Amino acid sequence: MNSNLEKINETKSFFIKKDLLELQHWLTKLEENHQELDYVQVIHQQIIQDTETAYSLQQERRKNTLALASLCKYEQQLKKVLEYSYEVYDLDLAHQHEKKRVEFINTDKSFFAFKISFYKKLSKYNIR
Repeated sequence: MNSNLEKINETKSFFIKKDLLELQHWLTKLEENHQELDYVQVIHQQIIQDTETAYSLQQERRKNTLALASLCKYEQQLKKVLEYSYEVYDLDLAHQHEKKRVEFINTDKSFFAFKISFYKKLSKYNIR
């Protein structure tokens, strides 16, 4: 009986650690996006200087920041579950992880669409 419980705990621990590793990748990507937004803002201020792009840039920064905060909170929750072992890794936790994955993917897609739009505007400028 005790070995079955140990196997369950090991399996749960394995899945949570896997989720934490994937989550760490997402957080790193969002932090990189945030840094890239800093440079995009500098380019915008020096070259493009239109309000539509400024608004889009601000909106994208907000989305990125909110997604980062949400994923940080999720990371704390997973670490708590791993540390205190008060929850079984069940379909609810797996479903929650999938929701966070979709949140990350949508944020990243939005950022990519913003970058394409920004680069199209930037390509119209002739700098000499």
